[in-house]
Amino acid sequence: MACSTTILDTNVEESRRENEDESVENVEHLLMLSDEYQVKELIFNPCVEFLEVQPKTKENVMKILALADLYNLDKAVRQGCDDLLKNMKLETLSETVPLQDLDKEKMQYYLTQRIERLEAFLDELYPQFFGLLACLIWQFHEARGKGVDWCTHHFSGGTVKDGLDISSSVIRECSSCCKMLKSMLNLTSGRNWDRNKFYRYGGDSHFDDKLPSVMKDFSNYKSG
Repeated sequence: MACSTTILDTNVEESRRENEDESVENVEHLLMLSDEYQVKELIFNPCVEFLEVQPKTKENVMKILALADLYNLDKAVRQGCDDLLKNMKLETLSETVPLQDLDKEKMQYYLTQRIERLEAFLDELYPQFFGLLACLIWQFHEARGKGVDWCTHHFSGGTVKDGLDISSSVIRECSSCCKMLKSMLNLTSGRNWDRNKFYRYGGDSHFDDKLPSVMKDFSNYKSG
């Protein structure tokens, strides 16, 4: 047993010297040695702790998941991987996870994770989007209210009338409200605005006369 421990200590030290940060590859080797020599407290547990805090990336996430499955590691290790995968775009996900090599159950799991994350994000974004829109409309009223074609049916003093919600279908489908939003766009754009281009606020951030239809589509996706 003493000889085995000496061999283990030598291998561990060599592995650590190769990379002081203990890369995922190092940890894979250490886990194998720990399993072979049944050394849990000194080797196995530190490896698990390392994988828990190791930043999960497109390059290492599948390796870490494979180790989690092989050595039945704590849920916290897998959770970090799942969090990364469900926040990936579908294109990035397909590049990271070899979908063609997965069985139907695992493929469904990864895609379901992605869908659930997007739905949760929409639930968070929806009130923020319409709340910000309501604030901007009120700001227009305070700054240059006379230049806006206000919808007097649904707005008063720059805010929606009592009993209404700015995200309601009544407002989204109101032609006067759409006209009001477009008049705000025209005021923001200035006299020399090129109508063939988006009015931008740094980078690709913009709004244009498609805003009413975006509001409608957003609500349709939200209601499902």
